[in-house]
Amino acid sequence: MKKNKKKIVILMILLLGFLFAYLTTKLWAEKQTIYQSLQTFSKILDIVLREYVEEVNSEDLIKNAIDGMLNSLDPYTQYLTEEEFKDLKIRTEAQFGGIGIQIGIQDGQLTVISPIEGTPAYRAGIIAGDKIVKINDVSTEGISLEEAVKKLRGEPGTKVKVTIKREGIEEELNFTLTREIIKIHAIPFAGKLTEDIGYIRLADFSSLAEEELKNTLDSLFGKEKIKKLILDLRSNSGGLLQEGVEIGSTFLEKGNIVVKVRGRYPENERIFYVEKETKYKNYPLIVLVDRGSASATEIVAGALQDYERALIIGETTFGKGSVQNIRPLDENTALKITTAYWYTPAGRCIHKKVKKDSLKEKEFKKTYKTLGKLGREIYGGGGIAPDIFLPYQTLSKFMTKLRQENIFFKFAVKYYAQHKTLKTPPPITKEFIYNEFVPYLKEKNIKFSEEDISKDEEEIKRELAIEIAEKIGGLKARYETLLRFDPHVKKAIELLKKVNSQEELFKIALR
Repeated sequence: MKKNKKKIVILMILLLGFLFAYLTTKLWAEKQTIYQSLQTFSKILDIVLREYVEEVNSEDLIKNAIDGMLNSLDPYTQYLTEEEFKDLKIRTEAQFGGIGIQIGIQDGQLTVISPIEGTPAYRAGIIAGDKIVKINDVSTEGISLEEAVKKLRGEPGTKVKVTIKREGIEEELNFTLTREIIKIHAIPFAGKLTEDIGYIRLADFSSLAEEELKNTLDSLFGKEKIKKLILDLRSNSGGLLQEGVEIGSTFLEKGNIVVKVRGRYPENERIFYVEKETKYKNYPLIVLVDRGSASATEIVAGALQDYERALIIGETTFGKGSVQNIRPLDENTALKITTAYWYTPAGRCIHKKVKKDSLKEKEFKKTYKTLGKLGREIYGGGGIAPDIFLPYQTLSKFMTKLRQENIFFKFAVKYYAQHKTLKTPPPITKEFIYNEFVPYLKEKNIKFSEEDISKDEEEIKRELAIEIAEKIGGLKARYETLLRFDPHVKKAIELLKKVNSQEELFKIALR
């Protein structure tokens, strides 16, 4: 027996020795390969600096080489120069003007994730999914996020020209926008839509979003006595991981997983749980999302869908579910590097890969099961797919042109200036369009046909009603008017009116 134990000990020592030798040899070989590659790079750099036909800047060459290496990874891993690193550090402290859009890189193009409500971009009609192809007539091809932000922001009151390519429209769209101080409110509007259905528009995941949400829920379920809720997360570009965890925890059971964070090494996985009991975990809930719903928004939507806590209506979300860390290289420069991805409680990767040869490609085609009683089949990765798909309503070329040139906003300003005694908006009828709006179009030399007006009559009524309501009654009046026309809200109300529990909601919505 003792001899056997001795043999096992000797065998284990030998195996550990072989393993150590293998790993040491492997690491040494990898280091040698890297060293040889760096030697090659150094030789090429030296030859170029000495022999290239024109004089070149060594710093520019090295910076471009680093950028080329990082561009092969993902759009969010970036080398920050002294100016870029300084800009990153002061971004949340300095006061600057902007046009009010959240942007990202998708399929190699600078893309609008979402316009921020009440800002120049939002008023002009820039929408989620728009590709920004030029800024001040300079191409954005190959531009980094930091460079784009720097070009778009500036002194309040100054102008910036943005050229957009929109899906379904052949020609490019030009917008000249005046920069403003961008003020973001977590919940710009909440209210009672029917006797027992409430609505909350959560537009941003700011540091005070959780507190604002809980105060709003207390008011709606207490004072207003609602029993069902529509949570609108459309065009919400999200925020930090912790903010998503806090908002998601508001609706889930204590002990539920909100999100998992996985990096390169499985042993470093972090899991975030609901830590406190909540009183808002049983009523019927519908969450609205679209292609502009991103980041922390997707944490919330994914967790609520996985636990069958909410019915998701809208479009597949943006798919920004990665963690970036800042690694200072010295006092002046840094590396912003993607270190982890976000996963829903059921194990779905939120992040949408942009590289076709990604090793994670197969994972995005996998199906998963929800963690509630129904055990429904849901699709993994690349954003959160809704339970009921309702696409974004596309506009005609004529309507796109009117919004592009901010015609409805400008008309409403002029109309209100001429009718300041109005306490409520006038009825927007066909007669109103022809007596008030059409003459304004002619005054502004807007080319149109009788067919254009007739074809888009309902859309024109909608836009005029919303803009005039806001000029008379402010943002609250704007939302109240907008929601009356909103097809996603209408669908949600239609479903909620038929049920008294979340289980009933799933049964009638998904049958």
